[in-house]
Amino acid sequence: MGIRHKLLILLLLISLIPLLAVGVGIKRDLARLGEELAARSAAVLIRKAHSGLQRIVEDHARILRREKQLLESSALFMASRVEGIIYGHEHSTTDQEFTATADEMRTAGEAYYFLHMHGRQNLDVDFDDLETRPGIAPPPGLDESAVRGMLLPLMKRMKFRYPELVLWVDMTLADRTGITYPRSTSDRYVREPLYETSPSRLPDRVVWSRPKTDARTRLLVFNVTAPIKDPAGKIRGEITIVVPISALLHKGMHLDIYSDNAVSLVVIPEDGPAALGGRLKVIAQEQDQESMRDHWRTPERDTWLASGDAGRYAMMMDTLRGASSGVTDMPHAGRDTLWAYAPVEPGGTSLVILVPKADVVAQAQTAKAFILGQIGNHDRRMGLTVLAVGLVVMYLAFFLSKLFTRKISSLANAVGRVAGGDFTARAEVRGNDEIERLGRAFNGMVPELKERMAIKNALEVAQQVQQSLLPAESPHFHGHDIAALSEYCFETGGDYFDFIPRRTGDGESLVVAVGDVSDHGIPSALMMASARAYIRSHAASDERLDVVVRRVNELISDDMHQTGRFMTLFLLELTGHGAVRWVRAGHDPALLYDPAGDRFEELAGVGLPLGVIRDAEFELREHPRLRPGRIIVIGTDGIWETTSPEGVMFGKERFKDVIRANRNADAAGMVRAMVAALNEFRGAAKKTDDMTVAVVKIPPETPTMP
Repeated sequence: MGIRHKLLILLLLISLIPLLAVGVGIKRDLARLGEELAARSAAVLIRKAHSGLQRIVEDHARILRREKQLLESSALFMASRVEGIIYGHEHSTTDQEFTATADEMRTAGEAYYFLHMHGRQNLDVDFDDLETRPGIAPPPGLDESAVRGMLLPLMKRMKFRYPELVLWVDMTLADRTGITYPRSTSDRYVREPLYETSPSRLPDRVVWSRPKTDARTRLLVFNVTAPIKDPAGKIRGEITIVVPISALLHKGMHLDIYSDNAVSLVVIPEDGPAALGGRLKVIAQEQDQESMRDHWRTPERDTWLASGDAGRYAMMMDTLRGASSGVTDMPHAGRDTLWAYAPVEPGGTSLVILVPKADVVAQAQTAKAFILGQIGNHDRRMGLTVLAVGLVVMYLAFFLSKLFTRKISSLANAVGRVAGGDFTARAEVRGNDEIERLGRAFNGMVPELKERMAIKNALEVAQQVQQSLLPAESPHFHGHDIAALSEYCFETGGDYFDFIPRRTGDGESLVVAVGDVSDHGIPSALMMASARAYIRSHAASDERLDVVVRRVNELISDDMHQTGRFMTLFLLELTGHGAVRWVRAGHDPALLYDPAGDRFEELAGVGLPLGVIRDAEFELREHPRLRPGRIIVIGTDGIWETTSPEGVMFGKERFKDVIRANRNADAAGMVRAMVAALNEFRGAAKKTDDMTVAVVKIPPETPTMP
């Protein structure tokens, strides 16, 4: 990044940070104000909704109880009068005459309509007539017309005394004869039988039916039924007042002040294990405003009120069982909802109102949205201000930077040329300021950089050459599983491994060599290359391994004379008939591991490092035959001398633990596991020594074994 850009950034930071800090602070305060205002307003609205909904549900439950008592009394009264008329207790009709006005009849007629998929269709009725089926057997001394003449004023008076509550008055006797008031003069939309054709059990007291659909109007109604008894007290029939649910549960609950999505329900408690102490079954539900406003329907299938808050639901059930009302806050259908509830009768029918909380707190959210809108306006004004300040700062930075960036640009161009490989580039230096001193330092650095680049290129070539000297793949020898790896702490190193096939008087064999030249770097790498050539040339002969090592030692001693350097070497020879021979020249003993007995054995021997004494002697050792499955591991001291960040050495015991833990892996897998364990142990500590490891797994059965 150029100084011009840095100057621009500096000026922008100096000018814009205070401005942005003030703007962000104002925005944060406004946002906090909006959140607090919305939270407090929502809390107030929720409290008001709690009290208002409880008052509404209690008032309507109380009205429902009062009208229930009124209708029960009316049904009993009518049953008593009907008994007197039918069984001869009452013969006069003059005191029962009742005449409704034309306005009353017109208003009452508006309640009679037929519901269907397209809305409502008027249903014609005659308030001055009864509908009989199939006829009435009059008591002694009275004919059918006299009975009709006495029943009509009675039912007519009941209808117009409670025009909203009474839809139909049905009277049915035990022989299935009966009367309906008022008489329907239109049966165009009736698609099912109006009356039951099979006898039903007559009630012995006033009973309320569950909500049901009226066959004549398709409205949801309650039936209030009282028994009709003969003079001997035997039940001979029933009289039923058909009451629209909408007349008992008016839409005028004023719920629209809280929500247009409020749901009014009539429920009954029902015990069952599925609801932990009980649940509420919906027997009637008010339809929404978009379908049939002010009308109720019964669910098409069994429906229960449910909530994800089992604890509050159980408390509501207990409250209803105790004949008390209340308002609670718990989810319904995945939405936070206010539940207002009140019992109509203890332990029985209850009224429940569900109001989404989101609708209740809509005003609070509106206020919050207004404040957020103001925050948006503030952001736009702040953005314009920041843009204007930024343009001014960019203008100043552009012209001010020209005053002192010319020398830096010249120096940057020279640096770019050097980075591109032109080591003849030099910076023009003038004056006596810091930039001039930097230019002189740069001009003195370029020759040294050129020299170091040459050294680096030489190291890369040396690394490639040394890597090419190591085997590229593991050998295959009579079923043995063999793998090895070297890792250097610098570009080059003195560790070495090799696989050398040869043929002796005993037949084919394979020599596994692992060596370690003292010190690190290029001198060690050169010595390793020479030692590799000596070892391969002599090991390929049919001489014994100790003779091979002795001849290699003579050559290396000549090379290392008075250098103070030396090399440790371990040669392991695998034979085709199962024998194993080895020579140890100052190297750490190889480890022979027996997985069956979980035992380690060292493959030791007498021998000095190569290059120490020219006439040194070396000991050849041999295992005539190793049991199948044994593992030979040869490593350099860079493994167990690896240190952790705390300075703790890895050690041979940890090395053995890695071998033991990976004994079932193949040779390559064991090598990878050792490298991984060393890297994990070393962590962020610097690698200080080369590391080489070779693994030989004896096959389950050697080819020469019976």
